Amino acid sequence: MTRFRNSVRSFLQDESGVLLAEALVLIPILIWGFLALVVYWDIFRVMNTSQKAAYSIADLMSRQGVVTETFIEGTQNVLDFLVPGAGDARMRITSLELDEGTDVKPEFDADDDYVLLFSRSPGGAVDQHTTASIQDLASQIPDMNDLESVVIVETWVDYTPDFDTGVLDAAPGFAGETFYQFIVTRPRNWRRVCLSGEIPGCV
Repeated sequence: MTRFRNSVRSFLQDESGVLLAEALVLIPILIWGFLALVVYWDIFRVMNTSQKAAYSIADLMSRQGVVTETFIEGTQNVLDFLVPGAGDARMRITSLELDEGTDVKPEFDADDDYVLLFSRSPGGAVDQHTTASIQDLASQIPDMNDLESVVIVETWVDYTPDFDTGVLDAAPGFAGETFYQFIVTRPRNWRRVCLSGEIPGCV
């Protein structure tokens, strides 16, 4: 019995192989932590670049007076260039003005509605706004004076990480996300930004 007790005590005090056991536990955690760091860094990179891309395109549009369909289609190349490595990137450009003498949607505000100048999405990737649908953007558009106009640039950038950082229920992963930007800009040099051939004498 004494020999058995001594054997148990010796077994409990034996620390040989502890380093290997710790390594088997910690190395997977370290690898996961490294991959998670890379993934989350890349997520914030895409969020940041997609926001900057939307602001850049909005600034580009605000400097125009009359744009063409070709110009609108070309902005997709700008978006793709500014968000490299991301997934599918889509965009919608809308120009509108406030007309206090119209009543397109009475439930919005009688005699105080937005008038659609144009709405386009390069490649038809996103549905165009209509005169009725832009009334629902009121809460997102700053206060405007009568006949004042703005250009709205909306972008959708899909992102899917290269690695799934989820670990069962202990650490939910990031499967994918679509980063949406809504940028409102006033024209810089003209009263409004028009689409060639859309509304005669728009500028």
